[in-house]
Amino acid sequence: MPLSCHDLEPFLPAYVDGEFEGVERAEVEIHLEGCAACQHAARLQEALKSAVRRAAPAVAPIELRQSVRFALRDEEPPGSRWDAVLRNPRAVGLAAAAVGAAVWFLAGGMSSPLFKPHSALLDDGIAIHTRGLPLDYTASDVGSVQQWLQGRLDFAARVPRFRQGPALQGVRLSHVHSRPAAMVSYSVPQSEGRRVSLFIVDDPDRSDPPGVARRLADRQVWLSSSHGYNVVSWRSDEIVYSLISDLDEHDVLQLVQAAEIR
Repeated sequence: MPLSCHDLEPFLPAYVDGEFEGVERAEVEIHLEGCAACQHAARLQEALKSAVRRAAPAVAPIELRQSVRFALRDEEPPGSRWDAVLRNPRAVGLAAAAVGAAVWFLAGGMSSPLFKPHSALLDDGIAIHTRGLPLDYTASDVGSVQQWLQGRLDFAARVPRFRQGPALQGVRLSHVHSRPAAMVSYSVPQSEGRRVSLFIVDDPDRSDPPGVARRLADRQVWLSSSHGYNVVSWRSDEIVYSLISDLDEHDVLQLVQAAEIR
């Protein structure tokens, strides 16, 4: 049976350390070739281990070492040592959190984060969506919005049609992480007060959008969430579409599945 993401997740650290050989390594690499989410997780593991190696000479402050010691001591069952502690899920969780805090400190804390910040494209899009800025052009017809956009952007922004779901309100020209973008705004008739924003951005780097890769019918999408909003992104050649809403994950995915780009 091919490996699933759930099967692979606990073994990624060992794989990154080079502990897999032969058939086992081949199975992991076959999965990674077709799974952007696990590729991203493997890169994070490599970044973590690299940061720890660079910071190896550093010593955590005494306050941190004492807090780890006290947390483990308080969770240790009477009359037992590490074997019992490791059988206690809460103690294991505390130990993992403490180790994570130590690694974060050794890698430089906030002054030198281990991982790249949450996607700036995603964060900018959410910030613009929440502000509810006025539209530059109001229309309920996709064709008229498409025509209005022509010549106003330095890329061809194709506005999708939704077979069902949100009602088109209009469009606003915007910038997402310093890139020109179109923000197409929709209302959700069945959910009063709910809005949907679809950002259309040119991305010549062709990098994967942020989030967990999912297969949705004939389309590869990336699902993520931040600040209480669900975001589904997908790519059409160099153009990235990101749909942002406070609708739940299932409803947002259904909207994307109903989108048609001509």
